[in-house]
Amino acid sequence: MSVSAADHPHMRAAADTAAATLPGFRPRPGDGWRSTWVARHRIGVFGVLAFAFSWWPWPATVVKPESSPMVSFGPIIAAFVVTAAAGGRRRVVGLLRAVVRWRVPWSRYVIALAGPFLITSVTGVVAMAFEITRPSSLGDPYDWSTWSALPLLLLTTAVLGGPLFEEVGWRGFLLDELQRRHTVMLSTVVVAIIWAAWHLPLLISEPTGQRPPLPFLVWVLAQAVLLTWIYNISSGSVLIAILFHAAVNVSGRLLLEPFVGQAGFVALWWLMAAAYALVAAALVWRTRGRLGRGTTTTNGGPAADRSDPS
Repeated sequence: MSVSAADHPHMRAAADTAAATLPGFRPRPGDGWRSTWVARHRIGVFGVLAFAFSWWPWPATVVKPESSPMVSFGPIIAAFVVTAAAGGRRRVVGLLRAVVRWRVPWSRYVIALAGPFLITSVTGVVAMAFEITRPSSLGDPYDWSTWSALPLLLLTTAVLGGPLFEEVGWRGFLLDELQRRHTVMLSTVVVAIIWAAWHLPLLISEPTGQRPPLPFLVWVLAQAVLLTWIYNISSGSVLIAILFHAAVNVSGRLLLEPFVGQAGFVALWWLMAAAYALVAAALVWRTRGRLGRGTTTTNGGPAADRSDPS
């Protein structure tokens, strides 16, 4: 029995993606306006827009060094602009569904929210064991009032602090597009390099000195591996990636902020980067480089499928 692409939503989505790269491509009725040129160059166009929409404040730091050198909403704008131009209304709806895809196994939420705090806690214990820092220097950020406000801190960080704006672009669009054509590891490496390069204004012109460049880049590269894995094992849920990113940022802030400007600050950064790198290496070894690709959840959809409802 022959099966056509129209008979199955998964096959139809794959056929649409492939067709968008072919000469003479025409959108189907109801899909809205599409650009064939953008469809053929969507990854490059996304990269240019993501950097342009984020880096535009950077030149102003020459005149006002204390100003922020970049904004975080470039990736999300680029993702929706390119998705709409290259894929039409159906692909935009698919991306939106991925952002709000919450019906995943509860273990994914535990990993996303507790995993970064576990890694950071181990980092803090090792730092104290090697006398990089002392318990007495932890200070107010570790009192009960801070921890009782943790849910609100996670929410505000996720929505306003960068994870929402970044993850829709880096995982929801770029990783998804790359994994359709390349291996998981190659896709992850490409996303990691682009994501790390996107942070350059913060590393070069950021006035507070809270991000030592080399350990920060190692930390970001390791995070990219972890985020690929959690995105794939969550049926392509951008929501889970956002929560993980927010937990990484909040836990890192709680560990590092008390030590800004102190002698052991850079060493603590290296320790945290090494902890994430070890976990990333363990995941690559444990999954044999697949990083959850092909894993299904109770939704029954493949990790990067955009045709399933959330």
